[in-house]
Amino acid sequence: MSAKAFHKGDAVFHPRRPEWGAGTVRAVESITHDGEPAQRLTIDFAHRGRVVLNTALAPLSTQDHNSAMTQTATSNSPQKGWLDQLEAQANGRTHELWELPPALTDPFSSDAQRLTATLDQYRFSTQPRALIDWAIQQTGLHDPLTKYTRHDLEQAFPRFARDRDQHLKQLVRQLIYRNDRATLLRAKHETRHPDARKALERALQR
Repeated sequence: MSAKAFHKGDAVFHPRRPEWGAGTVRAVESITHDGEPAQRLTIDFAHRGRVVLNTALAPLSTQDHNSAMTQTATSNSPQKGWLDQLEAQANGRTHELWELPPALTDPFSSDAQRLTATLDQYRFSTQPRALIDWAIQQTGLHDPLTKYTRHDLEQAFPRFARDRDQHLKQLVRQLIYRNDRATLLRAKHETRHPDARKALERALQR
């Protein structure tokens, strides 16, 4: 492992995967690899999406935040305006309002567990109570309105929903590739959220 210690918000680059573009560290966990200290990093790459890497195996390097943001800006983004300004103000780091919960991407969880955790996120919406519950999850605050206005939450939620939907599609593709439709069908049957069932049906049709 490199002696370099990474932190949440670091702008990074994977020299063996230059096509991934600039990356931003979203979560950091200390681990041990072959008896040596290492880190498990959750990273969002501009042209690859979210990836979990072991620093003992991935030769990551840091790069200037401004450079990382410039590269990230070249990727296609369906949303402009307030959300982009808010993300820019975060100085290249993710924003707590739209960061996907770790349970959705935990590499030590099974595919079924990650799928269940992802489908559970469809209980949130822009309806008043559901929106506040979502903000509580995202911020850890008992009353998110002490930090954000309701308008802020209503504008940020679509960004979260977009990333959630994309993550679900990736999970579905992985399970289909592994010929594990049984997990998908079981999740569709067991989910309690109608919106989750519809989203899963749409993903299966692609």
